[in-house]
Amino acid sequence: MEFPQFTGMRLLTELEVGALRSLYTACLQLRSEYETAMARTMGFYRAGDIADSHSHGKPLTHHSAALHELGTASDSYERAVGVLAWQYVGAAVVLGTALKQRCLRGGPPLGVDEVERLCGEPTLGELRAALRVPTLHEAPFSDETQREFHERERAQLQESMEMVFGNAAFLRDFEKETPEDVVAGFLLSEVSPANMDPLYEGTLELLFPYAEGLPFEISFYLKHAHRPVG
Repeated sequence: MEFPQFTGMRLLTELEVGALRSLYTACLQLRSEYETAMARTMGFYRAGDIADSHSHGKPLTHHSAALHELGTASDSYERAVGVLAWQYVGAAVVLGTALKQRCLRGGPPLGVDEVERLCGEPTLGELRAALRVPTLHEAPFSDETQREFHERERAQLQESMEMVFGNAAFLRDFEKETPEDVVAGFLLSEVSPANMDPLYEGTLELLFPYAEGLPFEISFYLKHAHRPVG
């Protein structure tokens, strides 16, 4: 999907729109690569299982062994792409939410340093806070059906994010929960262990469409903000 047009919408600066577009296109590329990597990994493992059944009881099992090794290598690549995708899609959510709030409430443009900071990987706490911001809540002229859909999407994401928090709380000690304020400062790319299921699993898949929808939500607001309310 093409990035929405912001021509003539003077509320956002060129820097802000440029950052939004840059993260949007990065997310599209990473989503495609992540989905491809997952399919490739699953394909290797399935092919390996089939090869196992065909070579059962036979002395030569090089084909199945090669497929399982390919599956392991592909799985490592998939995890690397997943962590990278989390960094960018998380930044897209946090930046997009910050710009949405600025459009709705007014305020000065974001400076270069602030934009650069928001384009980096957010902490778990920053991402959770961004997901708590209602969708088009303050735009009474918005389409009610669209708003309800996005609110359900956001509620599902919030629930999934709480699971990430819960799992991250026991990374340091399986028997002792890390305080929530400490977990809020975690960067997933630094704490997700290689010997466990990825912390992002199940949540990243929900974040992609949410992040990709934010520029369109902002564009919708800016196009209709001039309409009288009531």
